[in-house]
Parts: sequence; C-alpha cells; structure tokens
Amino acid sequence: MGAEDIHAGRKEPTGWPGYKFITCAGLAVTIGLPLLALLAPTVLGYFNGKLYDEFLLRITPGRASHRILIVDVDENSLREHGQWPWPRYKMATLLDRLNQAGAAAIGLDILFPEKDRTSLAIIQENLRHDLNLTLEFQSSDLFPDNDRLLADAISRSPAVLGYQFLFDLPPVPSDCGLHPLNLTGGTNVGAPAHFQWNASRITCNLRLLTENAGHSGFFNVSPDADGILRSAPLIMAYGDQFYPSLALASVMKALKIERIALTRRINEYDLVLGRTTVPLDPRGGLLIKYRGRAKTFPYISAADLLAGRVPEAALKDKIVFVSTSAAGLKEFRSTPTDPLFPGVEVHATIADNLLTADFLHRPASAPGIEFMAALLCGMGYVCATAKSGALRSFLLFSAGAAGIGWISFRLFDARGVFISPMMPLLVLTADFSLLNLLKFRREEHKSRQQTRDLALAQAAIIESLAALTETRDPETGGHIKRTQAYVRLLAGALRKQRDFSAVLTDDMVDLLYQSAPLHDIGKVGVPDRILLKPGRFSEEEFAEIKRHTTIGRDVIAAIQHRLGERSFLSIAHEITSTHHEKWDGSGYPQGLQGEKIPLSGRLMAIADMYDALTSGRVYKEVLSHEEAVRVMSEHARESFDPRIFKTFLEIQEDFHQVARRLADPSK
Repeated sequence: MGAEDIHAGRKEPTGWPGYKFITCAGLAVTIGLPLLALLAPTVLGYFNGKLYDEFLLRITPGRASHRILIVDVDENSLREHGQWPWPRYKMATLLDRLNQAGAAAIGLDILFPEKDRTSLAIIQENLRHDLNLTLEFQSSDLFPDNDRLLADAISRSPAVLGYQFLFDLPPVPSDCGLHPLNLTGGTNVGAPAHFQWNASRITCNLRLLTENAGHSGFFNVSPDADGILRSAPLIMAYGDQFYPSLALASVMKALKIERIALTRRINEYDLVLGRTTVPLDPRGGLLIKYRGRAKTFPYISAADLLAGRVPEAALKDKIVFVSTSAAGLKEFRSTPTDPLFPGVEVHATIADNLLTADFLHRPASAPGIEFMAALLCGMGYVCATAKSGALRSFLLFSAGAAGIGWISFRLFDARGVFISPMMPLLVLTADFSLLNLLKFRREEHKSRQQTRDLALAQAAIIESLAALTETRDPETGGHIKRTQAYVRLLAGALRKQRDFSAVLTDDMVDLLYQSAPLHDIGKVGVPDRILLKPGRFSEEEFAEIKRHTTIGRDVIAAIQHRLGERSFLSIAHEITSTHHEKWDGSGYPQGLQGEKIPLSGRLMAIADMYDALTSGRVYKEVLSHEEAVRVMSEHARESFDPRIFKTFLEIQEDFHQVARRLADPSK
C-alpha cells in the first residue's frame, strides 16, 4: 500500500464532534449570549458602568470654562460667624457681596424651607407661646424680619434657589411658586405626566423667598444601581410643567436665556440651550463629564467673602454655587473619579459641561449597536478559527479584543459617545474559551486514540521481537509468558512499600510487563549447537551463551537509537543487559553490584531464576516449587536484592499458581 493509500484510509476519530459541531457551538454562543444579556440587562449594565468609569478616568479631561466658583461655608466660616444655620440677614449680606462683585449667577445649594428663628419677630412669638413672656418693640422697622432681608437680597441679585423633588409618595398640592421651564414651540416630548422623572411632592423654600427669585432649580441627582453617580437629570416633571435642575437654571440665568427647546428623538431627548444642543438620555439625564477628583473648581471661604478679603475680579461674571462643607453638613457623592465627591461640585461640573458644550452621550441605539457588533465579531471569529490552531486562535482573539476596545475608547475620547465594547468582548471571550476547549477535548480524544494505537504497535513490536527467540528455542514461549507474570506480581507487591511506591507507578509496572519478554532476545545470536544442547555447557559454551545479554543489549540499543533514548524500549534495554547481574557483583556481563543494577534487572533476575528452576530444559530437570525456593534462598545473599527477595518469599505461593497455570504442555 502506498503513502497515498494510507492517507486516504485515515478517518477522523469517532466518538467526538468534528469541526461542524465546533462551528455550530460557537455560533450558538455568539447568538445566545447577547440575547441572554438583553433578557438580563442588570449584570451587563453593571459591567458597562465599570468599563465606562475606566474610560472616563483615561480620557482627556476637556477644557474648563473657568467661570465656575464655589463659595464654601467651611469650618473657618463657622468659627468666625457662629453655628449653622446662619441668620438669614448674614446670607443676605453674602448675596449682596456676590452681586456687587458682578457674579453672573448664584446657585444656592442650600434650602430655606422654614422661617428664620433668629428674627426678632419670631423670637417674640416663641417667647409668648412657650414661656408666656412678652417682648415689646418700639418699632418693627428697626428690627426687620430676617427672611425679608434675604428675600430683598435675592431680588437684587442673580440668585437661583434650589429645592428637592420627592417621588413615590401620594401627591400633595403645594404653593411653592416654582419657576417652570419656558419651552419654545415644536416640543414633541409629550405631556409632563408621562415623563420618566415625574415628581409627586416637593420640599421647597419659603414662598416669600421664591417670589423674589427669578430662577430656581431642583437639587435631585440619581446614582446608578451600584451607587456611582454617572449622570444627573437636567429636567423633571411636576404637575403639568417641566422644571430645570439647579445647574441648568444657573446657566440659563448667567447666559440670560429665558426659553429653551426640548425635542424627542425615538427614545432620547435633545435640549437646545441657546446655540448649544445638549444630548439627554431617555430619562432626561446628562452623562456628567467630571474634570477630575474633588476640588476641581476654585473654592472661596464664606468668611473671606464676608470680610472683604476676596477681590471682585475673582467673582465677576462667574457662576457661583454656595454650599457648606462644615463637619456634619457636607454632602458627598460617589463618582467614577472620586468616591467622596462634594455634592455641590456635581452641580458645578454639570454647569461647566453646559458652558463649554463638552458632553458625554450614550445613544439610545447603543444597545442595538453593541448587539450587532457582538454578533459580527463572534461570527467572524468562529468562522476564522474553527479549524485553526491555538496560536492563531489566540492571536485573532487578542487582536479582535484590542481592536474593539481601542475603537470604543477612541470614540468616547474624541466624540464623547459611549458604545460599550463589553458585549462584543464577552462574546469573543466566550467563543475563544469554548472553541479552544472543544478543540482541546477533540485533540485529547485523538491523542488518547493515537496512544492506544501506539500501545498496540509497541506490544506488536515486542511480541515480534520475542517471537524471534521462540523460533530458536521452542521452550522459550512459555518461559516468556511466565516471567511476564512473575515480574508483574513482584512489581505489584513492591509498589505497596514506601521505598518503591514512587518508582513503580501504574505506567512503570505496565512497561515492565511489556518489556519482560525481550530479556532473552539475545539468544537469537547464539548458535543452535549450544542453545539446544542437552546437558551441561563447557566453559567455552557457557561463555558463548553469556553473550546473549550483550547481543540483546546491542539489538535494543540499535532500535533505541532510531526511536530516541526515551522510547518504550528503554526498560527492555535495562532488562536485556542486566538480568544476569548479581547483588554481590559476580554476575555478567558488566559485574554490576547492589543498587547499581537497575530495578528492572533485579526484578527480572528473580523471575528468570524461578522459572529456570521450575520449568524443564534440555540441559536440566524440573524442580518443584519448594526445591526451587530452597535453592534460590541458598543463593539469595549473593544473587538478589534482599528487599525484593523478601517480597518474593511473601508472595511465593502466587508464583507457584502462575507456574502451574502456565506450565509447558509437554511437562
């Protein structure tokens, strides 16, 4: 049969799926994983959020407007002006200072829902109510109401009040005097009642203060499910109106914008603020492009402002947010850039994004784009690597993953558009893992089948070599089978002992069993007149018969040279050349002594002598089992490893059973 016939006769190994199955499995994962992600978006959303955070930390921060300033009621302010809350007249003084310095807008990140208890009129009323004491004043004009003082300061300044919307509570009518958005024509967002952020209640400022303010906005922000604040609503619905956030209202005040447009595109919104179009998500929120960690924007202590220690130039045309960072009063948010980010800086960052038109955006079509990208990447990868090796598969996976990640990051950095690579990466990773697992199992199955075939070939080679000896010595056939069994018995008993357990593994015992038949292969080189001679050998004949060990060694060595030193014949080489060595060094052919004799040779020496004594030869009579053991015991000191011979004595009855079962038919 020629080489072509051999290759043509080869078949794919049965019992394990082929490349078609591997391809179908990869395509099933490619389609199934994105569908599963769409059905259970929470987990994917979590990983998308974490990846978004990593991107945000690595993109170019963007240009700042340098028009944002924060006035902070800090610890120093409380030391100089007393505990919080301050009397409203002091807040009025602070607003007047900002107004006189030319601030473009003053966003108050502070709520004034109750009357000022430090007003003399309130003190008078409380004393009469609580202690039945009457405090008389000559003229109320000398002691004006603190809330009125603050209201007047608000009316004189570009102040923007803040308030808090409440949700999931029964609606209660309010008389807060809020400032709804003045939307231009063409708005197609539908009724406010259908807007996702639809408040049911409100915590607002005193009506007196609201009436004197031209603008106001809500404080509300909404962290994601993992507690990270990535976006904030710019618009919320309340009743039958839309209302702006504090940041949006402050920017509108600073830019003197009275009307805005709000339009809906499929499942997202566009807010037109002057000449700037602001992309909003389906809930009316804006992804916040943080400029860095806390203290991104300049801070001024309220104490310094009240004391006149701040130059007016530092405040002119600025959007100023007033808040407090004193202990126990400061509000923190966990953001992608800082786990302790001041709440007032969230409003400041949004205002800065609006002023610079520097936006981040996740389109409503992003999930669909990610789904299609995952399908295309997965299908392309499966088709390209179903039949490829591990290296090409890994290189394509690495290149694909790196390319997807790079494209997504560049799009985010350059355009501010977040299309998450997470779903395509998950599909690629799943396909890479599954395909390589299936291919590994396939190759493992092929390897096992090849190993079985090789083992059969090895056994056939050994049997063929052993058969050479049988053609020269008819008595050798039974001898081969018996010595095989003796070696296995002896090795199996020894492996239970600590000294031999590490060496005599299952594979080693099998190799000893397979190699034992070759111990006398060298006899093919001994002349028949000596090999088949009845009676005792002369010295010259015995010298010739001893050559069978070196002949066998050389034959095996020649084959080994072609197969490699670590071939399956390495044990056969040891057995062939050393099974006639003796423990005291008086054996042949090398005169090895003690443990210099390979373990395989020491085992074979006992098996060979026992069989030689208990089986018939043309030159000797058969000994009984008992006589054979006695003779071996007499020569044990000089011939055998004492530990191995001791084990032989313990299992000698097993040897006897094998000898009877495999006895030569003629005996």
